[in-house]
Amino acid sequence: MLQRFPRLTGKTRPANHLSEETRIQIRESQKLGALGQVAFILQALVIGAISGFVIGIFRMAFTVLNGLGTNWVVEEFQKGAEGFLFIAAALIFCCLLSGFLLKIEPMISGSGIPQVELAQIGKFPPMNWLRVLITKFVGTLTALAAGLSVGREGPCVQMGAAVGVGVGTFFYGKHAQTMHRYLTGGAVSGMTSAFSSPIAGILFAVEDMKVILDRRMLAFLAITAMSAWFMVKHILGLPLVFPFVGLEPLGFLQLWVLLPVCILSGVLGTVYCWILVSITCFEDRLPWPSRWVRLAVPFVMVALLLLFYPTVLTGFGPTPTQMEQLRLSIDFLLLLFLVKAFFSCFSFASGIAGGILMPILTAGAILGCLLSSIGQSAGILLSSQSGTIMILCMACFFSAVVRSPLTSAALLTEMTGDWTLLPVTLVASIAGNLIARYMGADPVYESLKARILRQREHAAPAAAAEAH
Repeated sequence: MLQRFPRLTGKTRPANHLSEETRIQIRESQKLGALGQVAFILQALVIGAISGFVIGIFRMAFTVLNGLGTNWVVEEFQKGAEGFLFIAAALIFCCLLSGFLLKIEPMISGSGIPQVELAQIGKFPPMNWLRVLITKFVGTLTALAAGLSVGREGPCVQMGAAVGVGVGTFFYGKHAQTMHRYLTGGAVSGMTSAFSSPIAGILFAVEDMKVILDRRMLAFLAITAMSAWFMVKHILGLPLVFPFVGLEPLGFLQLWVLLPVCILSGVLGTVYCWILVSITCFEDRLPWPSRWVRLAVPFVMVALLLLFYPTVLTGFGPTPTQMEQLRLSIDFLLLLFLVKAFFSCFSFASGIAGGILMPILTAGAILGCLLSSIGQSAGILLSSQSGTIMILCMACFFSAVVRSPLTSAALLTEMTGDWTLLPVTLVASIAGNLIARYMGADPVYESLKARILRQREHAAPAAAAEAH
């Protein structure tokens, strides 16, 4: 929401009805107003540029590792049992490295977005920004290289936030930990760099991080986002995430298709969110003999999938943009959707460094391709409209899980580079949000933040008893 903050000077205090989170943001706005114009612009530009560079390198490293890893696995499989033993050894190494990094820095567990949002409102301890940045960078690449179905975008938000805190530390030392504009600006530049989407980055701060924008904060976040976007787009030259070709919009007489597409995508997105949170919380309650056992579950699943269903693994199956061009069977897409959804949930529930945004979008793309195939078989849709249905399903599915409809619409528009579909994409995003709300589901990051706070409450008495 865009609004003017009340003027708070001297000993004037905020009204009693304001929450502590709102008071923190008011103080941040005042501090921004106290900065000179040169310092204001310089700090925002530096945060965006460094975040964009780090995350751009991260994205390029993932592309290289994914290609090399896929080729190596194919070569080893051709050697038979001996080759599979080498693959198993590589998976064990990745599992051990992931666990070692989590032991060094527990804050990198999961996507990192809930931790950033809790730190922003003062409910999470200050981060060691350099340690978080390095361990998250290496930990997420390790999980992705091993074939786990985790996202790289949530980690990019956390890495961007770490860069923001690091820049603030350069200017203000340890006091930067309480200056949440650096955390927020870094998170926005991280989201922007992950998807090359500055508008979605700013909307993410408003809808998901609940940042209250006045003119100063809006300007600060806009400069960080555009600086990060310029770095990844024009200096590093990273391409669109989903470069769909020849998207054909729905005709006027086909607009009714939006209704079943949005209902199915919204309902399945809500169910996906519930399963993801339920599996994660269920694994929290299990009496694991060791945290290593929980961490090993998705790596064992990777080994089994390599043997029986490698199509679901990144690099072995079709990407969303490839699915647009292929005529895949309904049975194939249905199985791919189910396996991908459950594999993504178990990958995230292990606690490994990795996010959920790209698996959500991929599941939505598979669902869209499935519905498009059904529509083409029924003579309702054209093959050239497959990409359009996939985008609508991704937007609706994403919005049902994350509950950020404006971010969802902007994100899919910027990721595909096609602005002609923005109106129907926005309709699909709003529909997904409304369906999830009607079904009584909480936004996924709200559920994950509540989980982290419960864990911290349970850990506090044990730590106090151990200290005594």
